[in-house]
Amino acid sequence: MDPLLDWSNIIALVARYLHVVCATLLVGGTLFYEMVVPVAIADLKPEIQLAVFGRARWMFRQIVWWSAALIIITGLVSGFRHHVIYTQAGEPAEHSEFGAAFYETSGSPVPAARPGWWVVAHAAVGLLAVVISVLLTIGSSPPGHPIRWMRLNLVILMIVIFLGSATRQVRLNFEEQIPPSQWPMYFPSTQDSP
Repeated sequence: MDPLLDWSNIIALVARYLHVVCATLLVGGTLFYEMVVPVAIADLKPEIQLAVFGRARWMFRQIVWWSAALIIITGLVSGFRHHVIYTQAGEPAEHSEFGAAFYETSGSPVPAARPGWWVVAHAAVGLLAVVISVLLTIGSSPPGHPIRWMRLNLVILMIVIFLGSATRQVRLNFEEQIPPSQWPMYFPSTQDSP
């Protein structure tokens, strides 16, 4: 086996792991900062509340910035790894397991069965969530209505998670439909396979 393919598989695995961990940190951090901290400090004096919020925001900023950078990098790695599937020109044969519900009368997949559409939605909405997260942590003081922005971002992050899961599922469904004769085009590592 080609050593380069071994390294690419390891890099893809690590990238996927980091992508999921960083997304979890953003969602968990947002949830904690938006729901737990205000309740925990509700009985404190206002000046102490501001000090606690300031410290929590400083720590959350580091988590957000590192997570945002790693999410973008690992998303690009994953996108590059699967770019042939996402940008494919040909249409694989229909798989009997999925039936006609995934195909238009012309024989091409319905838009919901195209992995490229899902990855674009996941990336676009994910980038929006990352930008909101970063904007909430830039500067020496929080923007106006930070809790509302965090709640909105939490909803957006949940949508991003759904879109990421849907992207993976549709891509796997698409890959299952590819006949072995087309494998070298979609999976270069099978080039030498019988």
